[in-house]
Amino acid sequence: MSIAVENDEIACGAVSRTARIIAIDEKSGKLAVVRKQRTPNSHDYIELYNILTGWLATPELVICPDNGSIEHAMFVAGGELMTSHANGSICFIDPHDNRRIKRVQVAASTIWSACDHSTANSEPLSRVALISHSSLLYFYDVISKTILSSISLGVDSRLFDVTSNGELVGVGTIDGVMIAGNGKVQRVLKLDRENRRDPTIAWSVLFWKSDLLACGDSRGTVTLWNPLNGLLIQSIDCMQSHILTMCLVDGDLNIAGVDPRITTIKKLTSGEFNVTRRRNGPIRDVRCLASYDDRIYASGEDFEIYVGKDGCRQLLIQWHKQLQIGGTIIASGGENFVDIYWKQFGEDASAEILQQHHREVFLAKIFAPKQSIITCWNLSTCGQFLAIGTSYDVSIYTIQPETRKKIRKLSTFSTIQPTALQILEEFVYVATGNFEIIKFKLTSTQSAGKTIVEQSDCGAIVKMDISICAKTIAVITSRSQLFIINSETGESRLAKVELPIDLAATANSIYVVGTQPAFSENCDTKKVFFEVGVSNGLVKRSTSSNALKMIPTSKTSLVPGLPVSILKIDQERLILSSYDGHWAILDVVNNSIYNAFEENKQSEVVPTKTTRRIRKNSSISEDIEPIQNNRIVIIRVNGDQQPKTQGFQLRKFGMQ
Repeated sequence: MSIAVENDEIACGAVSRTARIIAIDEKSGKLAVVRKQRTPNSHDYIELYNILTGWLATPELVICPDNGSIEHAMFVAGGELMTSHANGSICFIDPHDNRRIKRVQVAASTIWSACDHSTANSEPLSRVALISHSSLLYFYDVISKTILSSISLGVDSRLFDVTSNGELVGVGTIDGVMIAGNGKVQRVLKLDRENRRDPTIAWSVLFWKSDLLACGDSRGTVTLWNPLNGLLIQSIDCMQSHILTMCLVDGDLNIAGVDPRITTIKKLTSGEFNVTRRRNGPIRDVRCLASYDDRIYASGEDFEIYVGKDGCRQLLIQWHKQLQIGGTIIASGGENFVDIYWKQFGEDASAEILQQHHREVFLAKIFAPKQSIITCWNLSTCGQFLAIGTSYDVSIYTIQPETRKKIRKLSTFSTIQPTALQILEEFVYVATGNFEIIKFKLTSTQSAGKTIVEQSDCGAIVKMDISICAKTIAVITSRSQLFIINSETGESRLAKVELPIDLAATANSIYVVGTQPAFSENCDTKKVFFEVGVSNGLVKRSTSSNALKMIPTSKTSLVPGLPVSILKIDQERLILSSYDGHWAILDVVNNSIYNAFEENKQSEVVPTKTTRRIRKNSSISEDIEPIQNNRIVIIRVNGDQQPKTQGFQLRKFGMQ
């Protein structure tokens, strides 16, 4: 008996989204991505990812502040995420509890940008500088949540960016940069115009050092000043279009913009500043740069986020939770909807032997109530039930493709803000808040449920799996910790597994996929797959990706051959998969592994999908054994839209 490997493609709305604003917390390794909804005049929302590995972003929380457009985001003291909004307010968001959002009204007009304004005597990131559309510069204390002071800049044009060295503040405006300090505007650093009619916009400003200010403008020029005395140091013509963002990485200045090449500027031994490197990766406008672990991250009008250190490549995202299969149903998630596909079966009557085959049929697009942002969702293993969670409630739907009313809303559990969901038999398990799990009956019309566990300061539950017997619950939190919970007693146990990214729970063991930093030395021989005992939380067995034979097909592959997901076939068999489509089937009882590199041995073959052949005009009876074909379907996720912005065309020598 052999395994046939097939390929399939599914459109996923979660892939087709731009990331115009990003922010990184260097202490926790969290990446915050601000996304705009497709629906006009709707609220922006935030996705939090774990990027401790440097090559893979694992999704954690989805948070919608319900506060309109987000213009800027940054992490501040205490690990909170601060966002500034078009209505003049700022929000403080706890990355470990989606319920803790504090909104503060600061200005009467849009707050365009913010930056750290901490001094040497204050806690890092405890004070910020904010610029508003009413030409006011605010100084805000993050700890006490109060406005310290403000300065009127006295201009009637928009302000674009702000930067601070702890004493002086630089503000990007039209035709120049304003330097403010000691309660007043001290000087204005002028920018030249290419012609009289077109102003020069200071899109991005950044203090390279305390006495060195850099400005990227609409001419594609980087201008360097001494802000203490206003002395022009150097002007570098380095880009072919607008410079929209700048970032420091390991003491070097990195810039990008409408010309999407990530360009590095260094100080040479001669004392001059010049371009030393250009990274090609993004195709369209780069609107935000951020740094973490000596790597630079770029986002903008592309659907992908790029990461660069030695080179520049796409940041891989763990998308498999946005594509779930149950029975004959395939569900694909989007920002506020879930697409439902049905594998319709039929028979080929023209053949001598009837061959069952299937065809994917688009069944329905299920929108969340009021088209709210979906924070988490889950499809039951039988494919008959779908749970959708938003910032307000959890809705349960039944899927019956062969009936007249194919999709029907079964129940709603309100006043719950879920972070993870799982349907098991006739119950739905809802993780919410800071480590809390509530159990509801699917058909219940009441919101009251049974609380299984409730703890504090453990972080939000971002991934959850439950054993078939429903006695054991395994969870991964926003603090990258693995907990094993007894659903009968509510007792939880912390298991020591480094960087867990996915898990599968059985009655006696928890199987966990960990990961390693990309392209580190001997990363393919380091342990990435663990079996953890339920009773004591200790690791029983572990293995490496090399032992699983999940190795990239090419030595020059930019995708590490490390597993990124795990699925339960049954209580005895699991399947692991890597980002580039490699897979390995594990029989945990017989301690055997089967994959494409192994010889075909019947004892190691796992029936994942079965089709049957029967002779024409005959029926299946108990004494006739059907022929079984075992299939593994590799589903590749594609976007359901194309980027709206055209790719930038570089002007070559001689082009006008």
